[in-house]
Amino acid sequence: MPLTVDIRDALDLKTLQTPRSLRILKIDAEDYTDWTGDPALRITVVLDESTEIERVTGEEVGEFKLAIHDNLLKNGIKLFPYKFFAKPSDLIETDEE
Repeated sequence: MPLTVDIRDALDLKTLQTPRSLRILKIDAEDYTDWTGDPALRITVVLDESTEIERVTGEEVGEFKLAIHDNLLKNGIKLFPYKFFAKPSDLIETDEE
């Protein structure tokens, strides 16, 4: 399933409540296939390098993940969202490997 305007709207930072401790630069989505072969979404939340991971609580992350999931459902997106958090430097390291 190609990414749609609905998916982009659902992941718009203006429509999501974000915890103060998470300094989010952007949210990317791409088509993904889960381990059973079913279509899904891979959601990458790109955090600012200045985000202090030690200060982010599990509760904040859980609430934000739920907000993403709820926004997708509200926009008619039923694909399961696999969510990942990374800083730009983490993504560069992944690209180099």
